[in-house]
Amino acid sequence: MKRLFVSLGLIAALLFAAIVSGNERREFNQTIENMGLKISPSTLAYSADVEQGKQLASTRCIACHGATMLKLMPSYPMLEGQKAAYLFKQLVAFKHGERSNPIMQGQAAMLSEQQMKDVALYYSQQPTLTLR
Repeated sequence: MKRLFVSLGLIAALLFAAIVSGNERREFNQTIENMGLKISPSTLAYSADVEQGKQLASTRCIACHGATMLKLMPSYPMLEGQKAAYLFKQLVAFKHGERSNPIMQGQAAMLSEQQMKDVALYYSQQPTLTLR
């Protein structure tokens, strides 16, 4: 009987996580649409993939935005816990030259809009780092 309750609890938790995740993605897309960014309709319709974002973050972003570098360079922004739409908007601005930073412009130039959504959603779901 105990296993049944544990199993039902796990199923309920997974369903809740899926609903929250789906709602978060819809809100992310709606916010991006409301920003009036010049992005393709396919990007707007794309449902960001957190796992793809994690992979991108661990290979492209962590060198400057990881805990070790943030301790050394406090002027670098911490991305964990930021709003997904805000992060996406900043990446688009770097890619289009609306924000000027040679390193970030180069990084953003290598990302598709869909990859930008992936990495933005990933970072938005991470807890804020505590640097000591």
